Amino acid sequence: MASVAGIERELRLSLTVQPAELGRIRRDLVERLDMWGCAAVRDDAVLVVIELLTNVHRHAGGRCELLVRPVEPLLLITVSDPVTVEPARRKMSGTAEDGRGLILIDELTEHRETVLTATGKDIRCFLRVPPTPARSPHTQE
Repeated sequence: MASVAGIERELRLSLTVQPAELGRIRRDLVERLDMWGCAAVRDDAVLVVIELLTNVHRHAGGRCELLVRPVEPLLLITVSDPVTVEPARRKMSGTAEDGRGLILIDELTEHRETVLTATGKDIRCFLRVPPTPARSPHTQE
């Protein structure tokens, strides 16, 4: 893992997704995003990651690799799982209780792509990270 000034610049986890673990993953992700200066996209990134991991739990037996890393000016989120079927949006009724995940992900991200691999697929999502405003040396906290 690459690091800058002692901060690892990627979060890489090999997971068997269990709903009880999502809180810990969320906390680890929030901590890392804050360290990287990506707090502006923290809420969106967490929603995207949790939605992707929930889909892995439901449709891929829970096994996956999660990679999150800044690739300025973007944040790259990749979830790799062993299923070779691409996710597809479903036609929704107004009363449906699930099936809105890809719509949500597409609204929150700059771009989403699915890449079939020799071992399954990678779902890659890119979030644009706004530049952090430069602080004036005369600014008081």
